[in-house]
Amino acid sequence: MVFFLLFGPAFFIWFYLETQGLAWDRRKGLKTFLSGALLTLPFFFIHGIFLSLGSISAEGWKLFAKGFFLDQFLPLLYILAGYVWWHRKGIMISIPEQVVRFLAFGAGGLIPIAFRTHLSFHGWEEGFQYLLIPFVWIQLLYVGALSVGVWFFTVRWERFLVIGAGIGWLFLLGWGGYLYRVNLRFVAWILILGSFVAAGIVFPKVIERVKYL
Repeated sequence: MVFFLLFGPAFFIWFYLETQGLAWDRRKGLKTFLSGALLTLPFFFIHGIFLSLGSISAEGWKLFAKGFFLDQFLPLLYILAGYVWWHRKGIMISIPEQVVRFLAFGAGGLIPIAFRTHLSFHGWEEGFQYLLIPFVWIQLLYVGALSVGVWFFTVRWERFLVIGAGIGWLFLLGWGGYLYRVNLRFVAWILILGSFVAAGIVFPKVIERVKYL
């Protein structure tokens, strides 16, 4: 399960890039992957500071907010910040190229984040931390890739629609962690795995639509 947590998203992204017919350079993709892993390392310690403030022991909306912040918002923020800074001189590229580059970068960036998650293991969250959260993180990369792609390529109003839909998707995923922590685990499994399958179907179609913006 630790191997799946650490490397599951990276293997899936590699498989996705190989099978979706997207134009990508494997050698360049490997460099981007490694840069993502290295640039996310500083956030490893920042995440530890937030985790040290206390375990997820809140109730109600506070439990949802805390889980959303630690499981989704911080990891995506880490990767977005590192990606934009590292590629700041060549950030204005086409949406398909941006998506491929961000996915490769994010796949590397998730490895230190996954290791941090492993070190902060809570026994009662085993199924979520080791089996479900990799599916959540892959969807985070989808949202991040589309958001960065449209934001730096077009000034049309539709980019706000894409980003808004992505934020809505993140909140939907936030319910997965919340439901798991309130012991509605079967529902959490259905929600996260169902959204993962749906995202895999919708994501390529959205790329086809937005690349002409």
